[in-house]
Amino acid sequence: SLKVFSEFITKELAGLESKIYAIAGREFNIGSPKQVGEIFGELNIETGRKTATGQVSTSHDVLVELAQTYDIAQHIIDYRELDKLRATYADALPKMIAADGRIHGALNQAVAATGRLSSTEPNLQNIPVRTELGQRIRNAFIPEKGSKLISADYSQLELRILAHITQDPRMLEAYKNNEDIHSQTARLVFGATDEKDLKEKRRLAKIVNFGIAYAVEAFGLSQRVGISRAEAKQVIADYFETYKGIREYMDRTPEQARKQGYIASLFGRRRYFPSINDRNFAVRSRAEREAINMPIQGTASDIVKIAMIRVANALKQEKLETKMIMQVHDELLFEAPEAEVATASALIKREMEAAATLDVPLTVEIGVGDDWMNAK
Repeated sequence: SLKVFSEFITKELAGLESKIYAIAGREFNIGSPKQVGEIFGELNIETGRKTATGQVSTSHDVLVELAQTYDIAQHIIDYRELDKLRATYADALPKMIAADGRIHGALNQAVAATGRLSSTEPNLQNIPVRTELGQRIRNAFIPEKGSKLISADYSQLELRILAHITQDPRMLEAYKNNEDIHSQTARLVFGATDEKDLKEKRRLAKIVNFGIAYAVEAFGLSQRVGISRAEAKQVIADYFETYKGIREYMDRTPEQARKQGYIASLFGRRRYFPSINDRNFAVRSRAEREAINMPIQGTASDIVKIAMIRVANALKQEKLETKMIMQVHDELLFEAPEAEVATASALIKREMEAAATLDVPLTVEIGVGDDWMNAK
């Protein structure tokens, strides 16, 4: 199926290529940022940013901004993404299949600064979830005959940790009462009233909820939600007015990092921030954002690792043949003989939900399927 997939991508790329050439008025190497920059110059597209070597910047952020006005920028974004998928997965995965017919990737413990595991050879953690292409890649991952894949995913782990750490009363209450936090934000921050309104605004609320956890600014938010900067500023102000505990946490944390030089997760994992007092504003504010994010992501990574150990021990103790085969951030993936699926699912859910005791419940969603796409 990966061969078919590779052919499919090649065809898509050719289509994009001709669209881009038509707009540019000539052929050029789309993969070369330098040549893309030259084309922008010829088309009088002002990117407003230069790279360190003085070339016109065609970084992803710049292109996203331009894509709102220029079709060619969107086409180049799509082209780059497809090209990368082809190189990373469609063409590379078949070569990585070992003698036993399986792919054996590596999980690295000491790469990510927040403590998360990272995945290499191949990187299975950044396959896009929502695009058709990402789904085709996941379809290619299948269990042995007679087995199923079980996907166990923490529901909104980072937002639950945010509620626990910031002790924001509104967020804590929503999670304790098992309410939908995105709907709550849609009502309180975006003023959603009826069902139809709620549906549209819940989508925005979701982006804002997850964005705030990463200390996103008005500019970044306006990009993601597709609203003006002024509107985004207002949204952020309303958000902090609603969730006051989060605001306090975000003001307090960079100060704490300045004082003690590090920030720790709930389980004591530390991350040091030498650049938190840097003279350069961009460098300093990046360190501030990372400090705000550290206890959230660091604690999430601690919880997932504790869960992995608990589940592995429980599977052994119950003498089950179900195997843990992959970790993707807040999701664990298992391969289970069909007869064990029900028992294993219950055990996995129980152990993962008990990995930490927070002031809000941890919940795990289980999916079962015949390939990675359908198990999710």
